[in-house]
Amino acid sequence: MENRRKRWYDLFGLLPRNLGRVLLWLSIIPISFIVILIIYAWRADQYNLDEVLAPLENCAAYDRNGQWIGTLTDHDRVYVARHELPDNLVNAFIAREDEAFFDHGGIVYTSIIRSICRNLTTLSYAQGASTITMQLARNCYELGGKTLDRKILEMAVARRIEGKYSKDEILTAYLNRIYFGQQCYGIAQAADLYFGKKVGDLTLAECATLAGLVRGPSIYNPVSSPEAAVKVRNATLERMLECEFITQEQMWKASSEPMTVAGEKEASPASYPILVISRELGSLACCDQQEETSSIFVMTTLNLDFQRMVEEVSEPALIALENSPVWSGLPKRVDNHLKGCVQAAVLCVDSRKGDILAITGGRSALDGVDRWQAKIMPGELFTPVVNLCAVDQRRTVIRSNPEVTGRGVGFNTVIETAGKAGYKGDLPRSPDLYAGKFRTSLADAVNALYMIGNGGLNVQLSAVRQVGTTKKNLVMVNAPSSEETHREILPRESVHLVAGLPPFRYDERTRRTVVNVALPEYSGHFSSVRGRYYTVYVWVGFDAPDEAVYKKRGVSAALAKTCSTLAEDVYTRAEAARKAAATERREQETPQEQTSL
Repeated sequence: MENRRKRWYDLFGLLPRNLGRVLLWLSIIPISFIVILIIYAWRADQYNLDEVLAPLENCAAYDRNGQWIGTLTDHDRVYVARHELPDNLVNAFIAREDEAFFDHGGIVYTSIIRSICRNLTTLSYAQGASTITMQLARNCYELGGKTLDRKILEMAVARRIEGKYSKDEILTAYLNRIYFGQQCYGIAQAADLYFGKKVGDLTLAECATLAGLVRGPSIYNPVSSPEAAVKVRNATLERMLECEFITQEQMWKASSEPMTVAGEKEASPASYPILVISRELGSLACCDQQEETSSIFVMTTLNLDFQRMVEEVSEPALIALENSPVWSGLPKRVDNHLKGCVQAAVLCVDSRKGDILAITGGRSALDGVDRWQAKIMPGELFTPVVNLCAVDQRRTVIRSNPEVTGRGVGFNTVIETAGKAGYKGDLPRSPDLYAGKFRTSLADAVNALYMIGNGGLNVQLSAVRQVGTTKKNLVMVNAPSSEETHREILPRESVHLVAGLPPFRYDERTRRTVVNVALPEYSGHFSSVRGRYYTVYVWVGFDAPDEAVYKKRGVSAALAKTCSTLAEDVYTRAEAARKAAATERREQETPQEQTSL
């Protein structure tokens, strides 16, 4: 034993036993720290720094077959050079996001320590302590979720970025990449979207608004939440004053300015599918995650072939109506001048999954109006909800008088069932409820009809299926699980009985369920055709209905016929396309089977 070779840790034997153990463990800590630094430095080295100044990509949407539908904004992303950025804009972001930006090397260690202590005390990810460079790193690269591993890797990448690029290059790249809400990326799109200006023309108040907006695009949106936007703008101005970027007088003047925006621009006005996709994205939980990406792509349920078919069928049907004798003296379309003209909205969906296959919200998307979101009186379209309540309570259904049927079940039951079926907002507690004489969106009425036609199962009409970053990493999958889709929202047995009552009419010969309804207060005509594979919904009417027009001889009947014929035509063409595709698949499979034999 005395002759054994001495090892380095034998030196601890000269110290008291407990002290030796403590020093041994203390020596492991710096060694572990060095190993961790080496590992993360190696991981950070795998990222190509040229990506920081790479060309910017537009947010785009694709149909179910991977065909490009369009971009989610009405113009391409424009890269704004450093000399085009006004001083007020630069100072606003520095004051709000990273006061020591021009002094640190990508990381502020005191902020990191403070953030760690805060997160440990709250047992949550309450504070991030990210510098502008670190934010740029996670916008350029897919670094993962909000974890400690992501944060350390982000710091390592930020150090590399600082080593290659100047502060001006980093700041410029950051302002051209960050997310400003409403599928808007980069300062150029934000300036145009919210204020209708070029970046160089932004005022101090507008610069402060955009600097505050990036902290929560869904919370501080100046269009949808002007009060919150004013609050965060003024907080940014106070920070600019503390940093001595502006004077007290400038702060008071900018703080007193009203929040004036250019108006809401949800999507490209050239496409109804883009309008619908953009609106649906705004209601999904993935929006907050978009803040950590430099742009997104959206995979949808839409079928561009169906979309073209619907558009090709709709307009000729309305032109034929306008050229009919009964339309003499009424407004007709001339080029894209549609003011006062008759409109039509068409929706084609998968009968089983609720996937939106094609949609139009009118005759031209240039007006930016989606008639499915228009407020109408559902009238007879609400009758199935009233009947469902009565059937479920084993009460008598008066087919010709939903008001009598409704009185048998009461307001509370009908309102509760309507909420489950998809009707939103406050419903009246009066006989008007049973008669469907209240305002609601056409989309809500259609969702309720679809759910009843689908056996009361938990399937909602939707166009968005997957949202991912331009690095092809998924942010969200908007597909309900099998358990969710088979969950009954409405009682199935009662729903099946109601689906056989007016306004539903089942055709034994064609095996289709048809609805043809004239909406109250001249809100238009509604028709639907539901089969095994597809359901088509059509609305035909006017944006500003005129009683005199409807009372003109033959006009109401012509509108009703156009509506029902258009629904039948779209459904028939969709079925023909499905059968043709099935035949083509069989023909392709047959030669393969013969070859294998």
